Amino acid sequence: MYGGRARHGRTGADVCDEGVLDRYSGGATPPSGTNGTATSTNEGIGPISYAQHTQHSTRARATTGARGARRRAGRGAWTALVATGLAAGLTLAAAPAQAATQGPGQDGPGYSTRIIGGSDSTEAYPFVVSLQKERDGDPDSHACGGTLIAPDWVLTAAHCLSTEKLNDPAQYHVRVGSLDRTEGGTVAQVEKFVVHPEWKYYEDHEDGQDVGLIKLAEKVEQTPAPLATTKPQPGDTVKATGWGYTSAADDDPKQLPVKHQEVDLPVLDPSTPRCNSTPEDGDAWGIAEGDFCVDNTDGKVGTCGGDSGAPGLIKVAGRWEVAGLNSRGVGECATAADIFTSVADHHDWITSVIG
Repeated sequence: MYGGRARHGRTGADVCDEGVLDRYSGGATPPSGTNGTATSTNEGIGPISYAQHTQHSTRARATTGARGARRRAGRGAWTALVATGLAAGLTLAAAPAQAATQGPGQDGPGYSTRIIGGSDSTEAYPFVVSLQKERDGDPDSHACGGTLIAPDWVLTAAHCLSTEKLNDPAQYHVRVGSLDRTEGGTVAQVEKFVVHPEWKYYEDHEDGQDVGLIKLAEKVEQTPAPLATTKPQPGDTVKATGWGYTSAADDDPKQLPVKHQEVDLPVLDPSTPRCNSTPEDGDAWGIAEGDFCVDNTDGKVGTCGGDSGAPGLIKVAGRWEVAGLNSRGVGECATAADIFTSVADHHDWITSVIG
């Protein structure tokens, strides 16, 4: 956390690590284990092949029209990734889970980065989650944040689940309830990933719906966070949290903080220019329906790479509720505004999935 942003030292990026772009810049290939033919269940519409995912995503991108075309100009590797993005609404089940161990570091496909100017959390948050995957010999590599919302369900951002991670949930595990992402709490295996049926992974992200769910293979004992039923309003304060980079200059996964970070950020009116992208912004991603926008206070604090999917919290009647999911930023870490997916706007879908 850099004071709180979902960027990785580049304008208009979501919390996904730039390694994702590097991976696909030479032409995307089906995720490992799919051979391009594996099927996965899309909530409400039945089996979908990897090839169909690709076709759907390509069509979705075309709907951005002239506005999307302007933003695509000069995108290079990003466009290559988008062209093979997975369709929304996927439920992807893991193969039998394998035991996971832990260690530090993160980058490469399916990883996110993000808080700056924040501080170590001192209050216990039993519901905080680090989504992790073994990488380069590090079994504890942090990919995204999340929130335990039921004994066996974790809420996170759809873009944390919508690249190759979706195709092999068994490679991932979560650490729940510890402010230290390398020890403590409970480590649980992942059974499946689910993303919102209207989520589309393409460069603008202006359709919103950046919300996903992780079904755990077993229930954990930590206390889940209640879901907010009202959307934060302009002037409210949201506590942004996560294990994202603490400096906009950081780009080494081993520099991600071990200790959970937090920072208080004010909610802006959605019409505020800082919350909205324009063609002149290049690849900046502005607010969409179902989002809310928070601002850094002095250009020195905000979310950054690694904070994706982590909760934005509000206190109601003396208890913390998860009001938002860290989605993306409109500019550089700790300089521009940050966009959160509103939990209240997606409350019905979330509860329909988790039961």
